[in-house]
Amino acid sequence: MSATLGDRFEAQAPVERSSSAAAPARLASLDGLRAVAVLLVIGYHAAPQWLPGGFVGVDVFFVLSGFLITALLLRELQRDGRVGLRAFWIRRLRRLAPALVSMVGVIAALTLVVGHETAAGLRRQAFGALTWTSNWVQIHEGWSYADEGLPPVLNHLWSLAIEEQFYLAWPLVFVVLMTLGGRRATRVASVVLVAVSAALFAIWYLTADPTRAYLGLDSHAFGLLLGAALALGRSPHLLRDEATTPARGSARLSAWGACGLVALGLYAAFVAWDSPVTYVGGLVAANVAAAAVVLAAANPTGLARALAVAPLRWLGERSYGLYLWHWPLIVIATRLTPAEHVQLAAWGAVLAAVLAAAASYRFLELPMRRDGIGRTFRRWTESLGTKGYRPRRSRAIATAACVTVLTALFAVWTAPEESRIASTLREGQRAVSASMENLDEAEVPAPPEPQPETEAKPAPETPGCEPVPPGEPVSAFGDSVTVAVAPQLMHRRPESAAVATVGWQYQDVARAIRDANAAGHVRRGVLIATGTNGAIDHADLDALVSRDLAGRQVTLVAPYVPGRSWSDQALATVRAVAEAHPHVHLADWNALAIARPDLTGADRVHPTGAGQGAFLDTVDHAFATC
Repeated sequence: MSATLGDRFEAQAPVERSSSAAAPARLASLDGLRAVAVLLVIGYHAAPQWLPGGFVGVDVFFVLSGFLITALLLRELQRDGRVGLRAFWIRRLRRLAPALVSMVGVIAALTLVVGHETAAGLRRQAFGALTWTSNWVQIHEGWSYADEGLPPVLNHLWSLAIEEQFYLAWPLVFVVLMTLGGRRATRVASVVLVAVSAALFAIWYLTADPTRAYLGLDSHAFGLLLGAALALGRSPHLLRDEATTPARGSARLSAWGACGLVALGLYAAFVAWDSPVTYVGGLVAANVAAAAVVLAAANPTGLARALAVAPLRWLGERSYGLYLWHWPLIVIATRLTPAEHVQLAAWGAVLAAVLAAAASYRFLELPMRRDGIGRTFRRWTESLGTKGYRPRRSRAIATAACVTVLTALFAVWTAPEESRIASTLREGQRAVSASMENLDEAEVPAPPEPQPETEAKPAPETPGCEPVPPGEPVSAFGDSVTVAVAPQLMHRRPESAAVATVGWQYQDVARAIRDANAAGHVRRGVLIATGTNGAIDHADLDALVSRDLAGRQVTLVAPYVPGRSWSDQALATVRAVAEAHPHVHLADWNALAIARPDLTGADRVHPTGAGQGAFLDTVDHAFATC
């Protein structure tokens, strides 16, 4: 998010100098919309169980950014007959770089102070942040946008990267299209590009993975382009030189904008990031709703007046800094807090981010915008040589800044390439891949002998409990927890097979079990560890163990995912299903992990080191107990 968050759109100045008394209020409405957007994003990051679709706030910023930037370019072209590209890019740099560089420096220094593997991968993150390529770095590294384990502290800068890449390319495209075909052709071309980007969004999701679709400029530029098309359209708005909107038109725009705002609220409340709805039309429709809100906010409408209230305007003016600071502070705070208090820690981090954003806006962003980067630094340097209270304060601030810079550089230089958990999962995934060779060797229990047709068929017997002794190969299915313990599982039970992938939810695990069962690749002992990434379907799990896995000995692992909204449901489901069937055993990893916090890593979920052995001890005991 980005320029829109911190940008005070240059075209506002001419409007504010006009005789229209309503102009400043109309512009305040855009800040109010920024505030709404950043609140959605913060809600998603701090409490995803409340706002699973709050990520849509990013797309509100995208639409608003495309609209404002294109309106600026259009006004400049109409006024001067040309677009000053160099001046345009310098203004973008002046508005975005100081706050971004400051945040990256402070957060890098903090990772060295707080530890807890917050510095893992910091070099790549800092490179992506300072070159506005974070989205492509994350795609290349295979980082999942929805990773809740040990997310990178600068993971959120992907959206700023997309906007900056758009700001670099779109003015060039705009100038060429306006020169060759004029405004109408440029509008048509932008609409075509919206359709192309939306199609790529769905195609990448269907053929690759959600992260590639979500983070790519090619596939997630449709909101920016939709905003550009809106600015190039015929609809009147404050940032055009044409006459103001008639009263009837204002009422209609306000109604459409209110509908768009309600639609965005519903999306934020009910549509998850990894839902197919998001990628196959849902997020595109949300962008259209955002466009309706933007148009209403950029006109003298009732919705614009509602968005222009002072608290929203204040927050919107500082929304760029708030977006920059809230995510890394949430990551750091939740790493330092016991699992049962992570929610409180997240909201405490948000409050700290508000304070950091306010300070950044007053002491850094406004001076840089008003005077420029070079002049601001010269003024700061000159103040160090004078006498009095303020120079002493300036020297203290300069000393703290130098210490922060040196600490940040050292943190980046010494940062590990990956966390211990990431290393564990990488090794575990190799063990899982190697174990797949054992699938064909699985010993499938023989089917029951058919009864003579003349005899009445007896009721099927409920499978009983039979121990699966240590050392006997088993078939294991699960998510990243299974991946983590896979190497030790293969050592303890040679010739076992594991089918597991980081990020799998229950439905993925159940599908893998049924596919392996249909192919005859499930052994007598079956280990199922799921619930790390989402809720478990009680009815389906019951059917899975009673029908698909009838005749086998099944061990269900009680999941340990503290602080997650689905934790209680997943745990209750596993325990209820285990109690209902004699052939289903329960490995109570949850109880053990609660009693022994030292058995899990920094994310408090994945067993590392001694925890993997303790996890498998619990599994062995469950398999052997009847």
